[in-house]
Amino acid sequence: MTLDQFAQQVRRQPFRPFQLVMVDGSRFTVDHPEFVSIDRRGRAVTFHAADNTRHELDSRLIQDVVALDADASATVPGPTGGGNPSGGE
Repeated sequence: MTLDQFAQQVRRQPFRPFQLVMVDGSRFTVDHPEFVSIDRRGRAVTFHAADNTRHELDSRLIQDVVALDADASATVPGPTGGGNPSGGE
């Protein structure tokens, strides 16, 4: 993932939900631009999931940023609004 890919998805107008895909296969669905941020160095992504848990993600471990269709964000498995399909993080 590049920081440009991440920034493009966060700033997209109108905003569309997207997933952060980690190198271990886990996925985090970002359903609002105010629930995700990246630090000034570009090393850490802070993500607030649908269940209000906060995750600190190493940006070097984000493999891909995938835009979702409006319908897909409602059907993504995982207890945190987008964790990996097995339910673990």
